[in-house]
Amino acid sequence: MLPRFRAMKGNPGRSHAVRFSAALMLAATAGGIAPATWAQTLTADQVLSSISLSVVAAPNPVRGADNRIHLAYELIASNTSKLFITLDKVEAVDQDNHVLGTLAGTPLAAMVTLHGGSGTTISPGGSAIIFMDTAFAAGASLPPAIAARLTITRQSAGPDGKPAPFPADAPLPATTSFTGPLTQIGSRAVVIDSPLRGPRWVAVNGCCDQLTSHRGAVMAVNGVQRVPERFAIDWVQLRPDDRMYTGDRSKLESYAYYGVPVHAVADGTVVNLYDNAAEQVPGEPVRGITPENIGGNMVVIDIGGGNFAFFAHLKPGSLRVKLGDHVARGDVIALLGNTGNSDAPHLHFHVIDGPSPLDANGRPYVLTHFVGRGLLDDSSGEAMFEKGKPGVVRPSPMDGPHADQLPLNDEVVDFQN
Repeated sequence: MLPRFRAMKGNPGRSHAVRFSAALMLAATAGGIAPATWAQTLTADQVLSSISLSVVAAPNPVRGADNRIHLAYELIASNTSKLFITLDKVEAVDQDNHVLGTLAGTPLAAMVTLHGGSGTTISPGGSAIIFMDTAFAAGASLPPAIAARLTITRQSAGPDGKPAPFPADAPLPATTSFTGPLTQIGSRAVVIDSPLRGPRWVAVNGCCDQLTSHRGAVMAVNGVQRVPERFAIDWVQLRPDDRMYTGDRSKLESYAYYGVPVHAVADGTVVNLYDNAAEQVPGEPVRGITPENIGGNMVVIDIGGGNFAFFAHLKPGSLRVKLGDHVARGDVIALLGNTGNSDAPHLHFHVIDGPSPLDANGRPYVLTHFVGRGLLDDSSGEAMFEKGKPGVVRPSPMDGPHADQLPLNDEVVDFQN
């Protein structure tokens, strides 16, 4: 039993240290255990890391159109110290400490979001989200669990509150590595049909290896971190000339795909819907958004197995279902619109693990069939969305027919009618 510390005169720091060391030795030798085994505060595999790590939700494997199995997940790194902590390297490792993937330098910075500031240095008391995408060959055996090994560099907080050199005689090293807790890998993807029909649909803000508005949408609901849009896609359709619209950008009729049918992706039951949102004006600031209508007119369908299909931004008055309705795969449930948090007509679609579109975590899904026809070039964004210019669609290794795969970010695909 460790003795209690008592207030002492003279040099209390030295007296406390002596008593604490004696207590450790007593604990080490109690019961005949050799001091050489237990007379230490931390063992070699226990690192004072200065930051804590947690996973928002279990990583779920999904086979992408690149024919690789993607584990997309998010790490919360919380700086529990008064130091500045720089993330130097993040490695995904299995239960045997084998490296499965690495982020460092510019690629790491591109997949980190600080809750205060930018870059990869977490301020005292701050936190960051690290967005991981660990990919495997299609036939590879996945480990049952995964962890993250971080290499970090510590800096002191100077009198001005800015980073300062870490003392050379500090009891901790400036740079160290540690491995966070193992996390079990979650369930595989549900197989569904496409919610749309026809050619030249673009998977805008899709998964997995770029920090898009969907991939980065980690949010707290009722005090719980949620990641509902991990596999979400905003679907827009290109014309035969690869333009998104012609004529006046602010007119809904300029978008040929506005008002096309939206289909049920599987058999299921309607468990949530909203149909009171007015259309937004394309290209203008979004107005009148509340937590209730941020998804615009929407439908949630329970498709079984703990999976719920979410369809958002639907055309006002176009919903053809009501709560409790049973729908069949392929049924038309509504028309594509521009309601809620939307600045151009599109269908936002994702699968989640509960009936609330945001108070849930994203679940992986794959589409039964589609044909890849190219990849929208990064340079197309402003010209296509804001100026009505043709998008630049480049040939891709993902071109051709696909079965039971997830279209990836900015992939252009055809769906059968």
